[in-house]
Amino acid sequence: MREFPIEHELKKETLFYPSRPEQFAGDVLEVGPGRGDFLLAAAQNLPAKRFVAIELGKRRYFRLIPRIEKRGLTNVLLIHGNARIVLPRFFSPRTFEKIYVLFPDPWPKKRHFPHRLMTVEFITLLAEKLKIGGDLFFATDFRPYADWVVENARQVDGLTNLGAPEFTTIDDFEYYSPTFYEQKWRGEGREIYYMRFRKSETAFP
Repeated sequence: MREFPIEHELKKETLFYPSRPEQFAGDVLEVGPGRGDFLLAAAQNLPAKRFVAIELGKRRYFRLIPRIEKRGLTNVLLIHGNARIVLPRFFSPRTFEKIYVLFPDPWPKKRHFPHRLMTVEFITLLAEKLKIGGDLFFATDFRPYADWVVENARQVDGLTNLGAPEFTTIDDFEYYSPTFYEQKWRGEGREIYYMRFRKSETAFP
């Protein structure tokens, strides 16, 4: 199976809004904010928390900026880049208390699996960036992808699945509000699968 073309991604410019910080830090990370439904609601409701959002799509990145400005949010660092590259390059281990990856493209065809985000390697990277006792939240509407992520997370030392293996409601998600498309899909009767993984005290690093 082909690997994700990381060498191509390394050549792309990383963009920052409002500006590149001297020191990279944050409390809550969202990978792939998309329209920003979760990001904007959470940042507005929790002004004391520092939010970091990494968006791969340049068009989505530029569309998010006026939405952040319209709400007067000063607790959001928006980054345009590939999270596989941005996180190891700019963020230290044990930075975040919460990480959210909500409805990434499931790439359902087998030949497209190399494009899937939540590989064992990427989940390991996310776990490294979590503080001890921190949580990784994941959501999808595609059952095979949910099963695949559960199995991949099981292979990451020090990461415990708090679901059984997933939740079917958002009651166990902190800081959470449903996204626009999530509400649309629920209205169509589609099942949503929520996962919550915790980094244990024995985890390394």
